[in-house]
Amino acid sequence: MNKLITLTGLLLTGTLLNAQGLPTDTVRVDATINNSTVYFGYGAELTHETKARVDGTTKIIVISQLSTSADINSLQVSVPEDVALLSQRYSVFYPTLPPAVKNRDVERLEDSILLMNKEISRLDNLVQVDQEVLNKTGSLIEGAMNNIGDKTISGEELLKLVEYYTGRIEKIKTNMYNNRQLITQANVRIAEIRKRIALMTAVTPVKQRPYGQVTLQVMCKKAGDIPLQLSYYTNNAGWVAVYDVRVNSKTNKVKMVYKASLTQTTGVDWKKTKLTLSTGTPNFGVTAPLLTPWYLQLYVPGIYTDLERRASLSNANRNIVQSYVDNKAMAEEVVVNGYGTLKLEKKLADNINPSTVQQYTSLTQGQLNTSFEIDLPYDIASDGQLNSVTIKDQEIACVLKNYAVPRMDKDAYLLAEVADWQNLDLLPGDANIIMDDTYIGKSVIDPNSTADTLNLSLGRDRRIAVKRSLVKEMSSLKTSGGNTKQVFTYEVIVKNNKITDVNLLLKEQHPLSTIKEVEVKLEEGGEAMVNAETGVLTWKIELKPGESRKVRFSYSVKYPKDKKIVNLK
Repeated sequence: MNKLITLTGLLLTGTLLNAQGLPTDTVRVDATINNSTVYFGYGAELTHETKARVDGTTKIIVISQLSTSADINSLQVSVPEDVALLSQRYSVFYPTLPPAVKNRDVERLEDSILLMNKEISRLDNLVQVDQEVLNKTGSLIEGAMNNIGDKTISGEELLKLVEYYTGRIEKIKTNMYNNRQLITQANVRIAEIRKRIALMTAVTPVKQRPYGQVTLQVMCKKAGDIPLQLSYYTNNAGWVAVYDVRVNSKTNKVKMVYKASLTQTTGVDWKKTKLTLSTGTPNFGVTAPLLTPWYLQLYVPGIYTDLERRASLSNANRNIVQSYVDNKAMAEEVVVNGYGTLKLEKKLADNINPSTVQQYTSLTQGQLNTSFEIDLPYDIASDGQLNSVTIKDQEIACVLKNYAVPRMDKDAYLLAEVADWQNLDLLPGDANIIMDDTYIGKSVIDPNSTADTLNLSLGRDRRIAVKRSLVKEMSSLKTSGGNTKQVFTYEVIVKNNKITDVNLLLKEQHPLSTIKEVEVKLEEGGEAMVNAETGVLTWKIELKPGESRKVRFSYSVKYPKDKKIVNLK
């Protein structure tokens, strides 16, 4: 039976260094990771195992190849019952590289460069000497000509003098030229040798990366191999949920393939490690885009200049579908936003069939989290790269419908409506949308909702035409007394260009006011379901192939004439 000893950071570091009678010999062993519990978002608990040989006395055991980011407060060491753990200390070890041994061929080439540099120096000295001789020769000729004076010399003597000095100068210049050529050739040769050396030394030794280690002081009663187990927490690992959502429009079925996108930079590679994926420490930051209440604001000079400019821009360029959870007028809905159609740039399916992998995955549900234990060994390098781990798959029924918010986006979207989705154990995460074996794009799943219905966006459906326009003849601007009243009337036309019937969920919005001087009134909503608290209007429209439908809504805004509203449209 093992006993578990947990210490909290103040780990008697002085005992290891200063205790009396401490043995000088040290046992060094490497630990291997056999289990890693990775938490959703970030964080992981790593478990290492190893064995150390002791001789029945007090021993210092150094366990290496641990994470460099271990939380020392979470460090736990398990030793056999007959072994006393006196102290423990965690540290990070930085290996030093031995001096590189030069290749013998490289040494010969470097010696050649030294010899050639010496020869270049010798030739350069000769060139300088010749240059000095040349200068002196010119001075001698000039002096001889000046000293002729009244002396009478024959033409023959003068000719001999000229020929002598001319020949000497020519010889000196020839020597200088030849020596400079030799210097140039030597420099070219040196450059070639240096290139050869660079190629021969291009392969540099792999740097040994640092690793964590735990130094234990133990006392045992008998000699032998003792098993050791260490576990600790580190922040430098984590996983997020990723889904392959495969929609079959013929059978109205959705196949959800659960995956984990896992990464780690713990400083130690995970070799043949059993993985446990825990939903603990969930990320609550993922939310679906919403049509939030639209509150009017009074214009204040100098503050809303930029807001006014932005308000004048068209919302047609926005590319994100927004949804709203309407709690009163209709059943609650959650719309998972899509990012549009993307090119398929990667292989969507794993090499292993998900149906096969899930045979090795067991699910454990606790009070606060769910754990997926995968009984397969995994190799995860400490390089920060994403690793896809398939967990399981599940097939569910769905209902296809269309969704449009023309105020926010000019395109309609195709949705897969899934009921009773709470039983799917979904987590927030990206989703690859595949419809009828065709990659559509990416969406985001956010299950942090109390809604009864989950709507997965399958991308833009341009076979549904949507046009929103302001009806000018039914809009007006009037000033009466101290107030200004503006009326806005919008018309939305939708058309089904498909060869099948379409169920369209159309949403619009009118503004709200929290300002006493500003009054907002919905003048006309037609057949829309209206949520007075949020200003959202909803139409459920059924369209036959080729059929079009027109809806109108109108609202008025009344405010003091000396004021200005910055976001009326």
